[in-house]
Amino acid sequence: MRWILRMGEVLLKSRPVRRFMRKALEKHIIAQVEVRGAKVKIRPWQGMLFLDLIEGDSEVVEDALRHSFGLISADPISSVDVDPAIVAASVISNAPKEEGATFAVQCKRHGQKGEWGSQSFAGAVGAEILALAPHLKVNLGNPQWPVRIALMPDEVGILGEKIICPGGLPTGVQGTVHTDIQNERDFLASWLVMRRGCRLSLSSETNTEFMDVITCWDPYHLEEKWRQKLATAPGPGHIGEIWAVVGDSLISFDNLESKVPIANLEPLVGWSDDSLEILRQRAGIIKR
Repeated sequence: MRWILRMGEVLLKSRPVRRFMRKALEKHIIAQVEVRGAKVKIRPWQGMLFLDLIEGDSEVVEDALRHSFGLISADPISSVDVDPAIVAASVISNAPKEEGATFAVQCKRHGQKGEWGSQSFAGAVGAEILALAPHLKVNLGNPQWPVRIALMPDEVGILGEKIICPGGLPTGVQGTVHTDIQNERDFLASWLVMRRGCRLSLSSETNTEFMDVITCWDPYHLEEKWRQKLATAPGPGHIGEIWAVVGDSLISFDNLESKVPIANLEPLVGWSDDSLEILRQRAGIIKR
């Protein structure tokens, strides 16, 4: 099985920074998949990542992707020849049966343009679908059945149900921040800075009730093997160097040693109860 992985903010960086962050993201995804009992291979192409399942269950891979900062979405993909008739025949079993049901072919081209452009190929696939299912109608704005395809030079990818990922930056690329997670607010604040690319340095007094959800987002904290594989920082000599603290218990961090002045991060200031509830759901915890 294969997926197309889409990065967001990473692609806005300069070429050297983008390459550094992409490689960190690839390592993180591979680790996330392996700790869940599967193995994958990743190949970068045209600003995307192609992920191939080598061993294990596709469901655990998709769970790993949902818990990998730096990705905005992932699409299961099955490849067919660049032929509108073949594409239509491959998807027609998913067509709604009711008379007058609507569909639209949503095509995006990747790579060098060949014989087809995205609009012309979408039109040709749509015509083939109507030939196979004349009871359907086209609705480009709000179709009941969107047919999502990726047009590439040598193949067409038929996309499955989109997997929404957390976005942000890959864990660790923005350095290390220290935290003493004692309660839900401490964890949520820490989760927000993790999403901005920071790796957590956990105090020895961190509440163990939160370790399962922490390691779900970052296997670095599971064991030494993963700490060695995933160690990264925004520059040589900065791995593990703490530049900030996060959480409500900031007073306990007065004696931290650092090469730079320690910043106090308070990302939950101003959040309403409704916003915090949404954040709890995104971070994967229930209200305590």
